[in-house]
Amino acid sequence: MWRTRRLATSLCLGALLVSTLCSTPAGAQVISSSRALALEEGHADRATVDSYLARAEVAEQLTALGVDPELARLRAAALSGDELSALAGRIDDAPAGGDLIGVLGVTFVVLLILELVGVIDIFKKV
Repeated sequence: MWRTRRLATSLCLGALLVSTLCSTPAGAQVISSSRALALEEGHADRATVDSYLARAEVAEQLTALGVDPELARLRAAALSGDELSALAGRIDDAPAGGDLIGVLGVTFVVLLILELVGVIDIFKKV
């Protein structure tokens, strides 16, 4: 009886010790207005690029150049905030299926080279 109580007490204390050591406190911070604005601009840039990639003439041009439109959308979704901002800034000046294809093509080639060299890991290996 005494041994089982002692064992149960030891197990409970051990579990309590492990649970207190493994827990991490949650933190919250106030973000600045400029950070919130940058996040909102990032969403606007993504929406701009997505709307251009959804256009039929852009998809036709991508297909004509041998690029799968769905793959182009996935590559555009993987762009960093700075790359996305630069692409969205140039997209307004480019005709549909014109310079956009060049920018996407260059982006695709750069990402493909970085993937093959091993700098980035876009295609997750399972």
